[in-house]
Amino acid sequence: MNPIVPIIMAVGAILFFVGLAVLIRRGFKKSTTVRFFRKEYGFGRFVTSTIVSGVALIMASIYIQKLFPVESVQADTSQVATISSNLKYELSSILHGDEGNTRMIRAINRFQKEYQEALVNGDKNTTELLILEMAFLIRTELENQNYPSHQIGSEVERIMNFLKRKPD
Repeated sequence: MNPIVPIIMAVGAILFFVGLAVLIRRGFKKSTTVRFFRKEYGFGRFVTSTIVSGVALIMASIYIQKLFPVESVQADTSQVATISSNLKYELSSILHGDEGNTRMIRAINRFQKEYQEALVNGDKNTTELLILEMAFLIRTELENQNYPSHQIGSEVERIMNFLKRKPD
């Protein structure tokens, strides 16, 4: 929650309840003026302005929360643990070479993070683009390692099935 939202909401609630209290208390006495901080205000004007401004501040605080949500900042170190043990085994058995593995692991971490975010947001176009991009990266990596061309398609599909699952 944005730190200013509770403050604005509290001020709005205080104004609203002050207006209600004056309305209830002075309404029975049929007074025409309200004395507030050594100034005299018209009864109707004071009550409506306090109640309306209180409601407006509460609504503004809700709108501020929708406009400026506080996003949690995730460190890059937390993304390293997203690769499951099954996927690590599959990658190590298919992709040989340390530099290719670290490059692919970074790409897979990024893919899994963005893919899960796109699934949460319900963005089908983004998920399909991410799948195509990752399949292309895996295919080119396998081609660079002189993998048999008739097996590349099945290996790409097998790895992509692992990647589409939620991380452990």
